[in-house]
Formats: sequence, structure tokens, C-alpha cells
Amino acid sequence: MKELHITSKDAGQRLNKYLGRMLPEAGSSFLYKMLRKKNITLNDAKADGNETVKEGDVVKVFFSDETFAKMSGTAVVSASLPSFALHPVTEEQIVYEDDNLMAVYKSSGVLSQKDDSGEEAFNEQVLQYLADRGDLTADTIRTFKPGICNRLDRNTAGIVWFAKTLRGAQGMAKALRERVFGKFYYALLVGSMEESRDTVFYLTKNNETNTVTISKAPVNEHSEEVRTGIVPIRSNRRVTLVKVQLHTGKSHQIRSVCKHLGYPVLGDPKYVSDDEKLMSYFRAKYHLHGQQLFAYSYEFPNTVPDGLEEVAGETITGIVPDTFSEILAGEFPGEEFF
Repeated sequence: MKELHITSKDAGQRLNKYLGRMLPEAGSSFLYKMLRKKNITLNDAKADGNETVKEGDVVKVFFSDETFAKMSGTAVVSASLPSFALHPVTEEQIVYEDDNLMAVYKSSGVLSQKDDSGEEAFNEQVLQYLADRGDLTADTIRTFKPGICNRLDRNTAGIVWFAKTLRGAQGMAKALRERVFGKFYYALLVGSMEESRDTVFYLTKNNETNTVTISKAPVNEHSEEVRTGIVPIRSNRRVTLVKVQLHTGKSHQIRSVCKHLGYPVLGDPKYVSDDEKLMSYFRAKYHLHGQQLFAYSYEFPNTVPDGLEEVAGETITGIVPDTFSEILAGEFPGEEFF
């Protein structure tokens, strides 16, 4: 007989899902048969598999050692964790952490998640950090594999939320879906924006070019409503520092909306400024490379979903990219913004 103790990382999932992860070689029909025959129990009682397991629950599996090893694939899985990434994130990139969640700074130029290119992605860099720290083992990853909760465009820097537990993942998924918190970016826009904007537009994506267009009304059935708040902070005619609140979160939303308004994000390679003379000035003076836009802060209300209790009422702030800071210092000398 084996006793499996439910930890905070396992809590919140259905018993059948938990068993499927712990005994991947068993098959669902076999597991349901074992539940019916009470060869698998939950807190010493018969279970049907639909129960939600809680921290402190005990699952007893009345298998022989040989059968348990076969069903769990222990001989294959127990070896060691795979290498997730060659370049794990550093301690300095962790801007917030509790038992369920981490807020981690992603640099510009890094994919949030793996794609077909085979490039090392941010998600795997955080996994490698946890593995190197000893917080991730071959056993724990069988029941829940930690992962990022939100994505940023490759060339957008800033905070990415990472769930360490299933509870954290479920809580953050609900918060994102219901737009529980305020999500704020900072950007440097080309030109002088003087008035705040609360915009409602429609975004239509072109998958072939990986670009989007903005319109006042839907252009087809794939057009999606995007709402964006933009507040100018400081301008010197060449460039404007703005704080942006995303009320919706669509790919390229800030960049395309700002371009549509006539104030493209400085250095944006896709939604480019038409002022080549001004761009030449910034490239020469600051060795400008990449869009000057980053996700900086999340403001949480006092009431949050389960799993987010530690951030209730808090504002989590990130890191200002070096180039962004350099341009601010050059264009607005002696002024402090962060």
C-alpha cells in the first residue's frame, strides 16, 4: 500500500486528474475500477474520482510495490529532471514571489513560450531557475508542471506571472479572465501627445504577416474589441512618456493603437514612425534597438480569487529596461519617473 499526501501544489484538482498524473500508465478505466473496488481511497473513504482534493488529504493506493512502480512509470520518471534551458532567469529578475506565484521580469527579444523555432523561451528559463534552486523535482512535476500565466510579445519587456502551483494557476487564470486587477505599461511615443485617451477600437490580425490593423468598427468576423487607456506624463515634442492601462489584452494592442492614433511606439520595427529624421536622431544618440514599451505594474484589489491572497491590495512593480532609462535621462535630464 502507498500513501499519497496532497500538498498545496496538488490541491484544487479533481481526484481522477491527480491519479492520472501520479499513475500515467494505469489508464482511466483501470483507475475507475480500482476506485469502485476501494483499492484506491480518499481519506479512508470510497471515492468516485470527481472529488476535489485539498491540502492534507490522503490518497491510499492498495497496490503491490511492483504494480505501483509499473503504473506510475517510476523506473522511467524517477531519474532526474530534464534540462529546460541553458540560460535560467536570475535572482534579480524575480520581482515578487509567494507560495503560489512569481512575478518575473522578461527582457525584450525573448519568447514567452516555446514555438516551432526551437528558441529557448522564457517559460523554460523560469523552470530551469526553479529546478536549479531545488524547488522542482521529477516527482512534483508529475502532478503539476509550473508555467507562465500571461504572455508578452517577444520584443516587449516586463512582468510575466508564473504559477508555481495549480492553485496559483487557477487563481491567476480567473483574475486574467475577469480582469480583476489593473495592468499598466509604460511607453515612449514618437511626437507630443498632450491629452489622455480612453480608446475603444477593433483589432484584426493578419496571421500571414503577424501584424494587426485597428479600425473604429469590425471589418470581419475575426475583429476583436480592444480598450486602452493612455495617459501622457511628460513630453519634449520629440517623444512622450505615457502610462498605458490595458483593459483588454490582445497581441500588439498597445503598439497598433498608438500607431493608429498617430503616436507610434519609439523604435517599433512593425508599426514604424514615418519621421525618419527623428528616428535617425534616436538611433545615433541612443543606439536605439527595439520598441520602447514594457509591462511595469499590476494593481490588485482587496478581493481576489483563491490562490492570490498574498497579493490582495498590493501593487507589484517591475524593472525599467536600461535603454528606456537611458532615453528618459537624455530627453528629460534631472527628472525622476520611477
